[in-house]
Amino acid sequence: MKLECEVIRDLLPLYAEHIASPASTALVEEHLSTCEACRTELEQMERPVPVRPEVQEDAPLKSIKITITRRQLRAMVCAFVIALVLAAAGGFLHYTYTAYDVVDFWDAKLQAHYEQADNGETGWVLGTRAEDVYLKPLKDLWNFQPIRYRFPRVHNAIDALLRMDTGLVRETSWMRTSRSVTIHAADKSVRFSGNRGSWQVMGSNQVNWSW
Repeated sequence: MKLECEVIRDLLPLYAEHIASPASTALVEEHLSTCEACRTELEQMERPVPVRPEVQEDAPLKSIKITITRRQLRAMVCAFVIALVLAAAGGFLHYTYTAYDVVDFWDAKLQAHYEQADNGETGWVLGTRAEDVYLKPLKDLWNFQPIRYRFPRVHNAIDALLRMDTGLVRETSWMRTSRSVTIHAADKSVRFSGNRGSWQVMGSNQVNWSW
């Protein structure tokens, strides 16, 4: 078979369904005018193929005849394959965008520092100094998880377009000294007391840590 015939026969399903581009349609018609073998292939492709289901004794109808053309069958198979590919690609992108791990407390490299608000009051702000680590709010503005995305570059590139992770922060909001913030890390939960300026592992004694 000539290479030109192989190319034309790849285009025949699209041509038969009238969904080929104008340029492809013109190319196919020009070739068909001189190639009897490809014309025969097109005729066979457009010829109905009877498909008879197995007849059961208790079926209300004694015989059913279903006619499906070969080109319709090919179109259905192609559509199914394309749907599977798109679903797999979408699932992979969703995974790379959302997959993350909760990091240990010390790996989060948290730091608390004083900051003055616009009204003149002084309070605390907690932040992380670890690369690619974010504070994910949980119940409210005073409970956070330190997380790191498994594919940070992919996540950041997608989020630059979608802007869905608006709740993630590198620093907490300014809080009065009377407030406390709890960090729910992978290995422990630790509370920072704004009143005392100290950290306390939940279920243990208060500890003052210096960084």
